[in-house]
Amino acid sequence: MKTNIEKVKQYARDLRKEEPRSPGEELGGYELAARCLDKCRATMLGWQGDFQYGCPMDQEFLSTSGIDAEEFKAFVATGASDAEVDGWIRKHAAARA
Repeated sequence: MKTNIEKVKQYARDLRKEEPRSPGEELGGYELAARCLDKCRATMLGWQGDFQYGCPMDQEFLSTSGIDAEEFKAFVATGASDAEVDGWIRKHAAARA
């Protein structure tokens, strides 16, 4: 996958100035996913402030979905929109019981 930092910037929140999305906001059918995405994008740009991608909250989403943190980050680095990330999560998440 090819990295596109300029597109990442279009969608990223500057977490030095604002909070990531609420833990309850769903993306791809998972709570915590939208917040994890905000931290992932911000970390790529050095805009994470006091937030950390891969923290225990992110790990909860990643382990529940069966998605690897580095695979998620690599896809996000392509400059994918929220809708594209939503679809990617739905495609790559492990089947829920």
